[in-house]
Amino acid sequence: MRIGILGFGKIAREALYPAILNVGHSVTAIGSAAGVKPDGFQGEVFSDYSDVITSGLIDAVYIALPNHLHYPMSRCAIEAGIPVLCEKPLGLSAAEVSSLSVVAETQRSFLMEALMVAHHPQWQWIRQHISTDEPLHLSVQFHYENRDPLNIRNRPETGGGARLDIGCYALWVAHWLGALTLTGATGCQWIEQGVDARTSGRLLFDEHLELQFDVSMRRARFQQVIIHSQKHCWVIPRPFNPSANTTIWAMGSEGIEREHQFEAMQYERMIEAFSTSIDRQSKTDLTASQRIAQWSDTIKHQFEERIVK
Repeated sequence: MRIGILGFGKIAREALYPAILNVGHSVTAIGSAAGVKPDGFQGEVFSDYSDVITSGLIDAVYIALPNHLHYPMSRCAIEAGIPVLCEKPLGLSAAEVSSLSVVAETQRSFLMEALMVAHHPQWQWIRQHISTDEPLHLSVQFHYENRDPLNIRNRPETGGGARLDIGCYALWVAHWLGALTLTGATGCQWIEQGVDARTSGRLLFDEHLELQFDVSMRRARFQQVIIHSQKHCWVIPRPFNPSANTTIWAMGSEGIEREHQFEAMQYERMIEAFSTSIDRQSKTDLTASQRIAQWSDTIKHQFEERIVK
């Protein structure tokens, strides 16, 4: 499959581009406003993103642009009949995600949100081994430090902020473990430079599930998920961007009972899933993306705001 990439930042360069090649596909066009391309690249480089879509050089497109461009460029590709794999979040709001779902269905085009974590075997194992029939408490932390005022994650006009950038992972964990109906939301957003530099809160769901999360762009790099049931606890030390080898600790009343190790490259698995869906002519299903976007909207509108000067 010939794939075009819109945007060629760090993740596209270091993760997506090699993943596409590793699973046997080719990158034939890159959209880069700065003209960035990998060494030895033989395809075409376009400064206008739309030109990649209309070039006739691609069979599918990966969108790795700033958040505010995810919706318009996904829509542009869908309307051109090009299958789309777009980085999270698909839109800046639930309304944008719902709109993309309607357009994809109308155009009979395939659209998939690039949540690579869903394709890592550690999360497949979690879903198979944790019963969602009993109450679960989830604790999710995801932190990194980014204070650059020019970085897209610190600019409101490009869809910046911790909630959209990494908060979606906390919400995804809840959905992955069975959360469907949000019944309570309390928390705080620390607003700096017009975006939430940190968001922390508690969400309650009808499905006997509670999520406590803290995501920040102003703290030392750290990530962890802890899942508690009545008798067991599971600790995932690298839940969202694990290395090729990662570990889950399963604990009971006597301490660590089992240590599970996994080996896989989640980006390669995501590309393979995308390719398989296209080959099978699968229909677009954005149910999870829409629900997570709705929860994210609730956080935005209901959490307290504190202005950081």
